[in-house]
Amino acid sequence: MREAIESTASIGIVLPKLFPFPQDKPERMLEGLMTILEDPFFTAVEVSYIADPRTRLLAKQYMQYSGVDILFNGGDAFRELGIDLSSLDAEVRVESVERCKMLVDHCYEMDARIMHIVTGKYEGEDKKSRNVEAFMLSAMEICQYAKERASSHGYELYISLEIGDRHMDRHYLLGPTHEAVHVARTIRSQYNNFGLLLDQSHLPLMEEDAVQSLWLAKDELTHIHIGNCYMKNREADYFGDKHIPFGVKDSEVGVDELTAFLAALKEIGFFQRPKPTRRPVVTFEMGRLADESPRLVIANMKRFFLEAWANV
Repeated sequence: MREAIESTASIGIVLPKLFPFPQDKPERMLEGLMTILEDPFFTAVEVSYIADPRTRLLAKQYMQYSGVDILFNGGDAFRELGIDLSSLDAEVRVESVERCKMLVDHCYEMDARIMHIVTGKYEGEDKKSRNVEAFMLSAMEICQYAKERASSHGYELYISLEIGDRHMDRHYLLGPTHEAVHVARTIRSQYNNFGLLLDQSHLPLMEEDAVQSLWLAKDELTHIHIGNCYMKNREADYFGDKHIPFGVKDSEVGVDELTAFLAALKEIGFFQRPKPTRRPVVTFEMGRLADESPRLVIANMKRFFLEAWANV
């Protein structure tokens, strides 16, 4: 692409995927965060649940000083906190919404502009419509809470649903892109601070064509994840939604696929449409394959991305 990436989008990284940390050792999170913030290639970062208030404050200060766009990755937080917004158990759903409201507060504390969420598990066709209704009710409560909290912070937090596979690995309720788009449009008819997050590495697992999925979701997108997955052998440790580096043998996303994905983002107007962040955000969600250095994974991301960007 002729346009410089710096003038087109903010490139980010999902912090807890590459730098996981236990809550009793938050200094590990800060070390990983500083690795990202000290690299001017990255102009956005996705943090997640940080239990310790002092560490949240330090993270906010470091991120603000570095000038990055800040987003909140709900997938890891939801798993850690046992949040299920589509549960048919009223007590579980209500408790999940309350925990999610706590995360909304954390987002405002850290100046995050987007918080992405996920659904609970797919429980079969006989329960699907009720699960979807439960999720929409939960999501609207969270959107309303984000609106109520906005007045004291000077901006409005966006809530973004990340969709994943229903049958291959994660078994999320949502799910197919066309169903998620319908849900998003229903919620957005009442709450304009809701949208969708599409993750490139999820789409092969969902048995969807990436370009077609982008066109389906183009009017609802808040931001994008890019990454890779492996599907050939279920016995492999890295089968499924493991967010492996680029270049793994027989994996699904390489330079050609990334080029087509970035070209489609340009074609649907993703880089021109207003977003909650300063610029449209494209985030790497990628972890280590084994015990390699996180910096080596970062170099892998950059090389594949820059080659693909030059091809668009």
